[in-house]
Order: sequence, then structure tokens, then C-alpha cells
Amino acid sequence: MKIIKNENGISLIELVASIAIVSIVLISFAQLFIQANKASVHNNEKLVTINLADAALAKLQSETFTKKPAITNMNDYFIDTTEKDPIKKRPPLAIAMNEKTYMVSYKASQSDVSPSSGKIRYSEKSLNLIKVVVTVTAPDGKIKGSSEGYVSLE
Repeated sequence: MKIIKNENGISLIELVASIAIVSIVLISFAQLFIQANKASVHNNEKLVTINLADAALAKLQSETFTKKPAITNMNDYFIDTTEKDPIKKRPPLAIAMNEKTYMVSYKASQSDVSPSSGKIRYSEKSLNLIKVVVTVTAPDGKIKGSSEGYVSLE
């Protein structure tokens, strides 16, 4: 029987030590990847809510609203009593996207006070404009995105 006297390989202790070092490094990087993924998901959801709010506001601005002197609460322009389904309401109170339902809220206001700067003094009321803030809430209720703009009355 021939005995091998060549000791060029690695020992079991060296193998276990190298596996332990590699696993410590991988575990520390795994936590970094998990946190990065959570931040990415949160930012993506925030971006979706902001884009939906922008789209809902653009749709509102494209519609025609008739000025009604009897309406004192500006939010009444955006209440649809004819439809029960919140997705089909005009404007919608819910938007279905990516197999999720996002809730939409509208806050309207109209200022009668004209700005005091400059010689021209117009108010939102004299220009027949309603300031609208559209807020979209994610299904988890924690993430919200808003967009604001003006809707004209005819």
C-alpha cells in the first residue's frame, strides 16, 4: 500500500472556517437586500398613488362642470348620487389597478379673497375656478399620494 505524503490540499478546519466566514458575509448582505426591497416596494406604491392622483385630477379637469349658484359647498360638485359602485362613480371614489383597489378622495375649495399683490385682483370665485386636492390612498391605508389643481366652472 502506498502512503500519500503530499499535503497540498485544505484541511477540514480550514474548510469549516471559510464556510463560516462566507456565511457571515452573506447574512449581513441579505439584511441589506431585504431593506432595499422593502424601500423599493414602498417607493413604488407611493409612485402609483401619486400617478393615480394626477390622472384623476386630469380627468376632472377635462370634464365640464356647470356653475350652480345654489351650491355653497364646493365638494358637492364632485358627489355622484346616481351610482352605487365607487369605481363607476363620476368622479370615481375607488380605482382598481394591479389587482388592488385604491381609494380616492376629493377636497374642493374656492377662495373669494383676491391676492393683494399687483394691480390685477382676481379671485378663484370671480374666475369660476375650484381648487381641488385629489388624494389616493393605497389598499394598506398607510401610503397616500396627492395632486392639486384647478377645475373650471362653466
